[in-house]
Amino acid sequence: MENPDVQVSAWMNDVREAAYNIEDCIDLFMHHVDHEPPGSVAGIKGLVRKSMRKLKKLTYRHKLANQIRQLKALVNGTYERHLKYKIDDCNPGVMHTEIDPRLPALYVEAEKLVAVEGPSEELISRFIDQEMIRFSCSAFVSVSRKPIMVNILKDLLAEIENNDRKSDKYLATRSCSERHLIERLRAHLENRRYLVVVDDIWSKSAWEQIQCALPKNFHGSRIITTTRINKVAEFCCTSNEGFVYPMKPLSNNDSKILFLKRTFVVAAECPSQLEGIMDDILHKCDGLPLAIVNIASLLASKPVSREEWERVRDSVCSAHGKEKDKELEVIDKILSLSYCDLTQPLKTCLLYLSMFPEDYIIGKYSLVWRWIAEGFVVPKHGYTLEEVGESYFNELINRNMIQQEFKFYGEAISGRVHDIVLDFIVTRSNEENFVSLLDAQNIPSQCDKIRRLYIHKKNEHAAEVSQQNKNMSHLRSLHVFGRITWMPPLLDLQILRVLYLEDCNGLKEDHLKNIGSLIHLRYLGLRNTNVKNLPIQIRKLEYLQTLDLRGSGITELPESIVHLKRLRHLVGQRLRLPDGFGNMEALQELWEINGSKSSINFGKDLQNLIQLRVLGIHFEHTYCDDGQISTALYPWRSPPRLLQKFVLQGYRDDNLPLFPKWISPLLSELTYLDFGVDQMNGRDLHMLEDEGRRTW
Repeated sequence: MENPDVQVSAWMNDVREAAYNIEDCIDLFMHHVDHEPPGSVAGIKGLVRKSMRKLKKLTYRHKLANQIRQLKALVNGTYERHLKYKIDDCNPGVMHTEIDPRLPALYVEAEKLVAVEGPSEELISRFIDQEMIRFSCSAFVSVSRKPIMVNILKDLLAEIENNDRKSDKYLATRSCSERHLIERLRAHLENRRYLVVVDDIWSKSAWEQIQCALPKNFHGSRIITTTRINKVAEFCCTSNEGFVYPMKPLSNNDSKILFLKRTFVVAAECPSQLEGIMDDILHKCDGLPLAIVNIASLLASKPVSREEWERVRDSVCSAHGKEKDKELEVIDKILSLSYCDLTQPLKTCLLYLSMFPEDYIIGKYSLVWRWIAEGFVVPKHGYTLEEVGESYFNELINRNMIQQEFKFYGEAISGRVHDIVLDFIVTRSNEENFVSLLDAQNIPSQCDKIRRLYIHKKNEHAAEVSQQNKNMSHLRSLHVFGRITWMPPLLDLQILRVLYLEDCNGLKEDHLKNIGSLIHLRYLGLRNTNVKNLPIQIRKLEYLQTLDLRGSGITELPESIVHLKRLRHLVGQRLRLPDGFGNMEALQELWEINGSKSSINFGKDLQNLIQLRVLGIHFEHTYCDDGQISTALYPWRSPPRLLQKFVLQGYRDDNLPLFPKWISPLLSELTYLDFGVDQMNGRDLHMLEDEGRRTW
């Protein structure tokens, strides 16, 4: 529901917390009942232990029954309030329609436009050729997210026919159907040179209906469409003449010019004592015209003093949790439109991005693995969870909620969130108790239950939080960036699903000594930490899906790791795998393993990994010769047919003596190979003939 009032928001929070509590109840019950201690003891001692476990299970089942009764009463109470206060009848969108905050931009004088030099006549010629200036008719219509197509067609017809909205001719269209309006528009435009601007298109279906009214002719007519969604823009360009122009952020110089023109209308110069504050504000806006214009307009209405400018700067740089000025609220309203248009899984995945610092480069694969661990990715028939999660990431880029940073052979592999968008996400996340932030400026909200905790850099409030006795037993995700001064005891985190520690210089192996108690853990990340050994208790993490050790000091994995039957992604640097790692049959990504120092049955273990899609192997020259590498990989005669990427590095300047015989057309999913080879024959070249599908 968009823009709910206080009453509806309270009811939505009750429903959300009830859903969380039900899931927590089930997870905690599983923790106590289904978690059997490893190993067995024979004889009388074993019989006594087994009997004690049965008694404990009866106790936990009794507690579960009581909790279910309490939760049922809670849900019934929420439902009764829903009926009593007629929540379904509360629709603020029908009672009050807000003015589009972008409307004033349509009436800006040409001389106030920024980033295009020269007078207004030259400005026009940059966008429309001089021969195209004279049109017999023109129109501008805005579609919006939930368009009423009949009204849009009426407005389009009124502008094309140059009718007054109060004229009899316009009023006569009230009873017209969509088909009748389309036919009238086509008849009027068929033999004319027209210019039509269709603004703010949100869906392909909306454009499909509108374009029916705009006939293609040979009179030099032009149609300009605007949208926030890349796929919609591409869909609008169905002909060879179509062109998508992606809007880019303003340069530093243009950002400054726009800011000064809006703030100081006459002088357009910034006092020297305010230049540093201006630079801070522009850095936060990062070339986004909407943010620059609104913040500059706010400052233009304030006294030109250092105190006022610092207050606005601090408000922009820490917008969440504070009352905002009207100019800043405009930005939130526009972002809210994009947010409300997302599907529920995409909304949840977007809110999860509030767990990352500003300007952080977010890797796609690591992020998708965490979404999967949290249960945000909805299964789709015929696709893996990873493929569905990657489509979520690409869709958020497509909708400009994530800015693409790096590509790998045309595929987006990382992105970041604009600071203004991040502030919006953090605010939403805080309102829904989705993520609690603990950094140098903020401490978690006063909510009793913390669901996800993000700890950033040196934390001055760590001791304060621990003294508040915050309830951490409901924590599902814990992200820690930077030096660790405090983190919740792992024994208290019985339903934790994601534990991500990055650049934690103060992290010690003692911090992980009770990791075996996290039986619901699905993602464990130790990026760029100085941890050198994984605890043997790692075998107890039976639901673990991802183990990310990149940048850590861990190179040798314990033998107990082979018991992780659900592990899908194991990534690190030159990892030494124990004998029997082939038992981890769910592995889809294995990167990067040390082929020189891994198990004796290296090739046989690889043969068992039939789900493998990505494999990176490093052979050290010091420990290998031609015979040893052939012996190691020989049992891998038939690699998994799902294999998509294979990289072999570090052996004799990255070269193999002969082309691998296992590469064949049967590997239909293989798209990327990276290794060197000294000698190839005609058969080998034949295997590489499909260059359009593979990258070598």
